[in-house]
Amino acid sequence: VKGHIISQDERRITIQNAAGRRVTIALASDPDIRIQEDFEGQLRNKVAIEIKGGTDVSNAHNRAGEAEKSHQKAKKDGFRDYWTIISKAGLSVEKLKSESPTTNDWFDVAQVLGREGEDWDQFKSRFADAAGIPLK
Repeated sequence: VKGHIISQDERRITIQNAAGRRVTIALASDPDIRIQEDFEGQLRNKVAIEIKGGTDVSNAHNRAGEAEKSHQKAKKDGFRDYWTIISKAGLSVEKLKSESPTTNDWFDVAQVLGREGEDWDQFKSRFADAAGIPLK
């Protein structure tokens, strides 16, 4: 988003997207990250992103359940997409989906942090799409 930033502080970045609208990417809680677009003076809740740290396989389903609770809250607030970033190593994504059926997309935290791999490529593409900016 670097080339599109209008303003930023420690918790929020506001960009101008390709359509000329302002998009806010904010750190919060429930959801951890929110992407919202100002459309003719009205804020539209686009994407709720939950980040679930930890690599303990035995506790992964609890983390997925926590993501589900947050996504349900975001759904009530009118968000349209729900992403969860979680360690997928050694886990069945199908099982995770049963723990958080609201999550539209699952991204592996190691790939997102490392900025490489299929999940990173997919995350980067989906993020650019949600923000309305071109990929470089």
